[in-house]
Amino acid sequence: MTITRYLDAERLSPTDAALLLGIPYDRLLRYVSELEGQGLLQVQRESSRRLFLSPANLELLRKHHEQRPLASTFKLEGDIDQHKYILRDLKTLASNLEAMAKLTRARLKEMNLGPASSTAWISNLPAKGATLRKPIPVCVVSDGKAFSAFSADTGSSASGRNRVEAVRALRWRLATEYVYLDQLASPSEEEAERLAELKRIILDG
Repeated sequence: MTITRYLDAERLSPTDAALLLGIPYDRLLRYVSELEGQGLLQVQRESSRRLFLSPANLELLRKHHEQRPLASTFKLEGDIDQHKYILRDLKTLASNLEAMAKLTRARLKEMNLGPASSTAWISNLPAKGATLRKPIPVCVVSDGKAFSAFSADTGSSASGRNRVEAVRALRWRLATEYVYLDQLASPSEEEAERLAELKRIILDG
Protein backbone atom coordinates (compact mmCIF):
# COMPACT_ATOMS: atom_id res chain seq x y z
CA MET A 1 0.00 0.00 0.00
CA THR A 2 1.37 3.39 -0.99
CA ILE A 3 0.76 6.36 1.28
CA THR A 4 0.49 9.67 -0.59
CA ARG A 5 1.63 12.71 1.38
CA TYR A 6 -0.13 15.96 0.40
CA LEU A 7 1.75 19.22 0.94
CA ASP A 8 0.10 22.51 1.75
CA ALA A 9 1.01 25.08 -0.91
CA GLU A 10 0.91 27.88 1.66
CA ARG A 11 2.62 26.39 4.70
CA LEU A 12 4.86 23.48 5.50
CA SER A 13 5.40 21.58 8.73
CA PRO A 14 9.01 21.23 9.90
CA THR A 15 8.80 17.54 9.01
CA ASP A 16 7.79 18.34 5.43
CA ALA A 17 10.48 21.00 5.13
CA ALA A 18 13.13 18.62 6.44
CA LEU A 19 12.10 15.94 3.94
CA LEU A 20 12.07 18.37 1.01
CA LEU A 21 15.50 19.81 1.89
CA GLY A 22 17.08 16.53 3.00
CA ILE A 23 18.11 18.09 6.32
CA PRO A 24 17.79 16.22 9.62
CA TYR A 25 14.69 17.30 11.52
CA ASP A 26 16.47 18.47 14.70
CA ARG A 27 19.00 20.45 12.68
CA LEU A 28 16.30 22.16 10.65
CA LEU A 29 14.55 23.26 13.86
CA ARG A 30 17.86 24.72 15.05
CA TYR A 31 18.22 26.65 11.78
CA VAL A 32 14.66 27.95 12.10
CA SER A 33 15.35 29.18 15.63
CA GLU A 34 18.55 30.94 14.54
CA LEU A 35 17.06 32.62 11.50
CA GLU A 36 13.95 33.64 13.42
CA GLY A 37 16.14 35.17 16.11
CA GLN A 38 17.95 37.18 13.44
CA GLY A 39 14.67 38.41 12.02
CA LEU A 40 15.28 36.71 8.68
CA LEU A 41 12.48 34.19 8.92
CA GLN A 42 8.90 34.28 10.16
CA VAL A 43 7.19 31.26 11.65
CA GLN A 44 3.48 30.60 11.89
CA ARG A 45 2.54 29.27 15.30
CA GLU A 46 -0.74 27.75 16.34
CA SER A 47 -2.26 27.59 19.83
CA SER A 48 -1.27 23.94 19.99
CA ARG A 49 2.37 25.10 19.77
CA ARG A 50 2.68 23.59 16.32
CA LEU A 51 4.68 25.70 13.92
CA PHE A 52 4.61 26.01 10.17
CA LEU A 53 6.99 27.47 7.61
CA SER A 54 6.35 29.31 4.39
CA PRO A 55 7.49 27.46 1.25
CA ALA A 56 9.31 30.68 0.39
CA ASN A 57 11.64 30.01 3.33
CA LEU A 58 12.98 26.76 1.89
CA GLU A 59 15.66 28.48 -0.15
CA LEU A 60 16.82 30.48 2.87
CA LEU A 61 17.06 27.34 4.98
CA ARG A 62 18.93 25.50 2.22
CA LYS A 63 21.58 28.23 1.93
CA HIS A 64 21.87 28.44 5.71
CA HIS A 65 22.52 24.71 5.83
CA GLU A 66 25.11 24.81 3.04
CA GLN A 67 27.01 27.50 4.90
CA ARG A 68 26.93 25.45 8.10
CA PRO A 69 26.87 21.79 7.06
CA LEU A 70 27.63 20.41 10.53
CA ALA A 71 25.86 22.65 13.03
CA SER A 72 25.62 26.38 12.80
CA THR A 73 25.53 26.94 16.56
CA PHE A 74 28.79 25.08 17.25
CA LYS A 75 31.66 27.32 18.32
CA LEU A 76 35.07 26.17 19.45
CA GLU A 77 36.21 28.16 22.44
CA GLY A 78 39.70 28.47 23.89
CA ASP A 79 43.17 28.01 22.49
CA ILE A 80 43.14 25.19 19.93
CA ASP A 81 46.89 24.59 20.16
CA GLN A 82 46.71 24.48 23.93
CA HIS A 83 43.93 21.91 23.72
CA LYS A 84 46.11 19.78 21.43
CA TYR A 85 49.05 19.95 23.85
CA ILE A 86 46.83 19.02 26.80
CA LEU A 87 45.36 16.12 24.86
CA ARG A 88 48.83 14.89 23.92
CA ASP A 89 50.01 15.14 27.55
CA LEU A 90 46.93 13.27 28.77
CA LYS A 91 47.57 10.48 26.27
CA THR A 92 51.20 10.23 27.43
CA LEU A 93 50.13 10.20 31.07
CA ALA A 94 47.52 7.51 30.42
CA SER A 95 50.13 5.40 28.63
CA ASN A 96 52.60 5.77 31.51
CA LEU A 97 49.94 4.92 34.10
CA GLU A 98 48.97 1.84 32.13
CA ALA A 99 52.62 0.72 32.01
CA MET A 100 53.04 1.35 35.74
CA ALA A 101 49.86 -0.60 36.54
CA LYS A 102 51.07 -3.52 34.43
CA LEU A 103 54.45 -3.50 36.17
CA THR A 104 52.79 -3.31 39.60
CA ARG A 105 50.59 -6.29 38.82
CA ALA A 106 53.63 -8.28 37.74
CA ARG A 107 55.54 -7.38 40.93
CA LEU A 108 52.56 -8.30 43.12
CA LYS A 109 52.29 -11.62 41.36
CA GLU A 110 55.98 -12.29 41.97
CA MET A 111 55.61 -11.37 45.65
CA ASN A 112 52.64 -13.68 46.06
CA LEU A 113 54.40 -16.56 44.39
CA GLY A 114 57.68 -15.94 46.12
CA PRO A 115 60.89 -17.72 45.19
CA ALA A 116 60.75 -21.41 44.34
CA SER A 117 63.17 -22.11 47.19
CA SER A 118 64.70 -19.94 49.89
CA THR A 119 66.31 -20.24 53.30
CA ALA A 120 65.06 -18.76 56.55
CA TRP A 121 66.38 -19.05 60.11
CA ILE A 122 64.54 -19.83 63.34
CA SER A 123 66.19 -18.31 66.41
CA ASN A 124 63.47 -18.79 69.05
CA LEU A 125 60.37 -20.81 69.87
CA PRO A 126 56.94 -19.65 71.08
CA ALA A 127 57.15 -21.76 74.25
CA LYS A 128 57.98 -20.56 77.76
CA GLY A 129 61.20 -22.07 79.11
CA ALA A 130 62.31 -23.52 75.77
CA THR A 131 65.04 -21.87 73.72
CA LEU A 132 67.07 -22.95 70.77
CA ARG A 133 70.71 -23.77 71.40
CA LYS A 134 71.48 -21.99 68.13
CA PRO A 135 69.49 -20.71 65.14
CA ILE A 136 68.45 -23.48 62.81
CA PRO A 137 68.06 -23.12 59.05
CA VAL A 138 64.68 -23.70 57.40
CA CYS A 139 64.10 -24.37 53.71
CA VAL A 140 60.99 -22.73 52.30
CA VAL A 141 59.61 -23.97 48.99
CA SER A 142 56.56 -22.93 46.98
CA ASP A 143 54.54 -24.54 44.22
CA GLY A 144 52.94 -21.23 43.32
CA LYS A 145 49.86 -21.91 45.46
CA ALA A 146 51.16 -22.65 48.98
CA PHE A 147 54.43 -22.48 50.92
CA SER A 148 56.11 -25.26 52.88
CA ALA A 149 58.82 -24.81 55.51
CA PHE A 150 61.11 -27.76 56.32
CA SER A 151 63.82 -28.13 58.94
CA ALA A 152 66.38 -30.80 58.13
CA ASP A 153 67.82 -30.52 61.67
CA THR A 154 64.52 -31.50 63.29
CA GLY A 155 62.76 -33.36 60.48
CA SER A 156 59.72 -31.09 60.96
CA SER A 157 57.66 -29.33 58.31
CA ALA A 158 54.67 -26.99 58.13
CA SER A 159 52.81 -25.03 55.48
CA GLY A 160 51.18 -21.61 55.10
CA ARG A 161 49.68 -19.19 52.62
CA ASN A 162 52.98 -17.33 52.34
CA ARG A 163 56.62 -17.61 53.38
CA VAL A 164 56.19 -15.93 56.77
CA GLU A 165 53.15 -18.01 57.73
CA ALA A 166 54.92 -21.24 56.80
CA VAL A 167 57.94 -20.44 59.00
CA ARG A 168 55.67 -19.31 61.86
CA ALA A 169 53.70 -22.57 61.61
CA LEU A 170 56.94 -24.57 61.80
CA ARG A 171 58.02 -22.72 64.98
CA TRP A 172 54.67 -23.53 66.62
CA ARG A 173 54.85 -27.18 65.56
CA LEU A 174 58.32 -27.59 67.05
CA ALA A 175 57.33 -25.87 70.30
CA THR A 176 54.09 -27.84 70.64
CA GLU A 177 55.78 -31.16 69.93
CA TYR A 178 58.59 -30.49 72.39
CA VAL A 179 56.28 -29.41 75.23
CA TYR A 180 53.99 -32.38 74.65
CA LEU A 181 56.78 -34.96 74.65
CA ASP A 182 58.55 -33.39 77.60
CA GLN A 183 55.40 -33.64 79.74
CA LEU A 184 54.72 -37.33 79.05
CA ALA A 185 55.01 -39.41 82.20
CA SER A 186 55.63 -42.68 80.39
CA PRO A 187 56.72 -41.99 76.80
CA SER A 188 57.08 -44.83 74.36
CA GLU A 189 60.50 -45.75 73.00
CA GLU A 190 59.77 -43.86 69.80
CA GLU A 191 58.56 -40.80 71.72
CA ALA A 192 61.62 -40.87 73.96
CA GLU A 193 63.94 -41.00 70.93
CA ARG A 194 62.12 -38.08 69.35
CA LEU A 195 62.38 -36.03 72.55
CA ALA A 196 66.11 -36.77 72.70
CA GLU A 197 66.47 -35.49 69.12
CA LEU A 198 64.67 -32.27 69.95
CA LYS A 199 66.73 -31.72 73.11
CA ARG A 200 69.88 -31.69 71.01
CA ILE A 201 68.68 -28.40 69.54
CA ILE A 202 66.31 -27.15 72.28
CA LEU A 203 67.50 -26.07 75.68
CA ASP A 204 65.27 -25.89 78.76
CA GLY A 205 65.33 -22.41 80.22
